[in-house]
Amino acid sequence: MAPSRLIADNDPKATLAYGGGLLYTQTGRGVVTAWDPATGEQRWTRSIGSGSCEYPPTWYDGTLYTQDGRGTALALRPSDGAELWRAPLVDWGWSPVVVDDLGVWFGFDNASYQLLDRRTGRELRRYDVPDLLALGGNPIARGAGALWLRSDDLDDERTVAYDQNTGAVLRSFPADATPAFGPGRVYVAHRGVVKAISTTTYKTAWSYRSPRGAATVRLVAGGYVYVQDGNGKLVVLNERSGAAVWSYQLWAEPHPMENVLAEEDWRGWVNPGIATHGGRVFAPGQDGVLTAFAH
Repeated sequence: MAPSRLIADNDPKATLAYGGGLLYTQTGRGVVTAWDPATGEQRWTRSIGSGSCEYPPTWYDGTLYTQDGRGTALALRPSDGAELWRAPLVDWGWSPVVVDDLGVWFGFDNASYQLLDRRTGRELRRYDVPDLLALGGNPIARGAGALWLRSDDLDDERTVAYDQNTGAVLRSFPADATPAFGPGRVYVAHRGVVKAISTTTYKTAWSYRSPRGAATVRLVAGGYVYVQDGNGKLVVLNERSGAAVWSYQLWAEPHPMENVLAEEDWRGWVNPGIATHGGRVFAPGQDGVLTAFAH
């Protein structure tokens, strides 16, 4: 499976998302850019400030949502990048931007989540958890009817599913990466082992083991599970069986003595973002190069 085209060469912290017919990248310098996924043509670009954020923007229902890593959330118009609103966040940190019909969700250390109104940025809800440690914020995910947050305390690496209304703990699993979701399953990674767990029975359907003891599920789409492996490869698994379908070396393989962590790229930065559209898969790799793969 060979790359079909290189469509961007941003800084190493560039992250990627897709929505509404366009690809969106956001660099560590806070520059958001829209790209045509078919041609690689740049549609628009704008700076959202001098912040530092390592998660991609999120497109939802005709609006692009992001944050600057310095305590500000923003909503942008996808057609030209114009700012629709900006709002203060409860904390600084590299929180993913999760959006659904209820609003815009962010997670932070010692403040499990903050929920903002999609149209105005007004705070709707906040749930605090003391002494919750996480990587530059609190990686957050929504799935299986719950809000999932992860602690990366070395003595207690786990992802916990909370009731999104009350904050009550529903279930938890050992994890060193943010979980991902597909039809009827949650994908949880811990110490390089990815487990496909039924969201009905919560039993493991299959597992994948990284040769370097670190793996992160970046995307579940079209019957495939896309894994960022600690050996520098993008590994694509069959969603039903867990069998490897193809792989590609996105980053140089780390030195055998190097400590490799899940949810980080080859330079030690959190660098998620894999998208699929029109029979292509788009993935950021070494030196910030964004690669388009033919289906």
